[in-house]
This record gives sequence, structure tokens and C-alpha cells, in this order.
Amino acid sequence: MRKLIVLASLLVVSGALSATPGTSPSAGYEPQRLESYVGKYPGDLLRGVPSIKRRLRTLLGANYSFFMNRLQTEMPIESDEGALVARGCMAHSCGVEEAVMVINVADGKLHCAILSAKFEGKFRVFSEDKAHIPAALRRAMQQP
Repeated sequence: MRKLIVLASLLVVSGALSATPGTSPSAGYEPQRLESYVGKYPGDLLRGVPSIKRRLRTLLGANYSFFMNRLQTEMPIESDEGALVARGCMAHSCGVEEAVMVINVADGKLHCAILSAKFEGKFRVFSEDKAHIPAALRRAMQQP
């Protein structure tokens, strides 16, 4: 019984330490840290903030590898009205096989889109908040 109480106390303390004021508890990171990736590449972000990679795997499920194969040729991360936009394309298939990831900096929500011949040349959208697809994702999907 004593071991259970000690374990429960440790879990409460570790949870309190991971939730910093001003951050999104679901995101597990600070917005300023996230914004520091502007100008860097999607791979840098996924390596530097492992929680995003885990959430991306969960969000995309069986489509995770499919998405990552479309990030072979990475473009620098951009900032678009409070959102980070990370995009890329499959080598030698830009314009046909693409991946877009948008993270709303304010709430940390993750949104993705995959353009592929497999989806009849249309984008397929994946979102942690299907009711609020950000304008930044819509704009990214319209870019040539």
C-alpha cells in the first residue's frame, strides 16, 4: 500500500512539472520553443519535439509512413497567422505527392493533409480538431 501511495505521489508531481503555465497541456511544449523552428525543416521539428512525432503517428495511424514518404524533399517551416506550416513532397513528384503539417501555435492542435494519386489527386485531411481546420492548412493546400 505504501508503494502505491509513493507511486501516485510521483505521478502527480511529474504531471505538475510537465504542465507549464501558458502552454497547452495536450501539446506538452511551449509556443516560443515551437516558433523557434520557423526556417528550419520538418525533420528538425520532429526530432526536436518528439511529442509531435508521437501525436502525428496517432493522428495518421496507418497513413503515417505514407505521409512521411511525402516529406522526402522538405521545405523550410513557415509561420502563417499563428500557425506553423511544414511541408514537403516525394522526391521527383512535387505537385503530385505532397504532405502538409500545420500546428496551431496557440492551442497546439495538429492538422495534416496528404496529396496523392492514391487519393485521386486530391488532398486527404487529418486533424486533431476536425471542427476547426485552420486557414493556414487551406492556404497551404492551394499553393502550387
